Amino acid sequence: MAEEDVTEVVISKGIDSEHIDVYPLPKWITIRDRLTASMQLANRTHRNFLRHFTQNATHCNLDSQGRIMLTPRLMEIAGIKDGGTVSIIGIMDFMEIWDPEELRKHEENTPLTDKDFEKLEQLPLI
Repeated sequence: MAEEDVTEVVISKGIDSEHIDVYPLPKWITIRDRLTASMQLANRTHRNFLRHFTQNATHCNLDSQGRIMLTPRLMEIAGIKDGGTVSIIGIMDFMEIWDPEELRKHEENTPLTDKDFEKLEQLPLI
């Protein structure tokens, strides 16, 4: 994020598991705009997803050392203890913050399978 001169982020509950996502503000705005354009509020599934995705989202400014303050609610959701250690994973243009034990459990329970790799081979990734 320092390379992109990011000074503001949005932190939110991870979409697929119990962790915290950290989005640079421009990335969050892009996601918000795409969701707004593609989701219908009258559709209960869409509305439930939007609620799940945004209800704990919080805008944060990075301090002079590039740190953010996590909210108690997001820490609770992610199983992060006050003063405890975390694992930070860079996912291209956003980050995930995990309790190390929760990350270990997640990786054990959701390994990439041969079927997953077959699907990935169909995408023009690189």
